Amino acid sequence: MTKPIIPRQEISKLKWHCRRGVKELDLVLQLYLEERYKSADEKEQEAFKSLLKKDDPLLLDRLMGNVKTTDLAQIQVLKKLASYYT
Repeated sequence: MTKPIIPRQEISKLKWHCRRGVKELDLVLQLYLEERYKSADEKEQEAFKSLLKKDDPLLLDRLMGNVKTTDLAQIQVLKKLASYYT
């Protein structure tokens, strides 16, 4: 099955949402967007977009494992984001 092409406007919008007040978040979110987002399935893409809606402190706490989530798709994305720290 061929992946649908993601419109350039959507990628531009996501890049904008990856810009955060915390430099560490900027880096990992932009790396994920550039390296993994396009090849991710729809569920993972939606999980990434929902994480982008979180406030910086909560997102950073989730990324560091200080605050847990029960959303399995978000957990998978958070693991991929955390891999950029190591």
